[in-house]
Amino acid sequence: MRLSEMSICGAALATAAAFLTFVQPLAAQAIRGFTYCAPPSRPACIERSVAALAVAACDEEVQLFTKMVFRYRECLERETERAVREANDAIERWRCRLDETKCRN
Repeated sequence: MRLSEMSICGAALATAAAFLTFVQPLAAQAIRGFTYCAPPSRPACIERSVAALAVAACDEEVQLFTKMVFRYRECLERETERAVREANDAIERWRCRLDETKCRN
């Protein structure tokens, strides 16, 4: 194997290792049913002076930001409901193990 082939191979391995390191926690979260809700970022245009020509573009950014805030809120509500269902299920299963008369079946 030539030196250039070894460096390409090494780079590919390093990239794969970095990818797997990143994917593992996501896979663990997916197994547990966790859903990440990404908070929206404020439009940068509202923090600085906007030229007259850019006002329409900034207005579109603000409208998109508002929609994203509502989607974020909905995501958080769904995730909260899922987490509560999971907690209730865990509590119910534990109580059933402690006392079979408390089992649903």
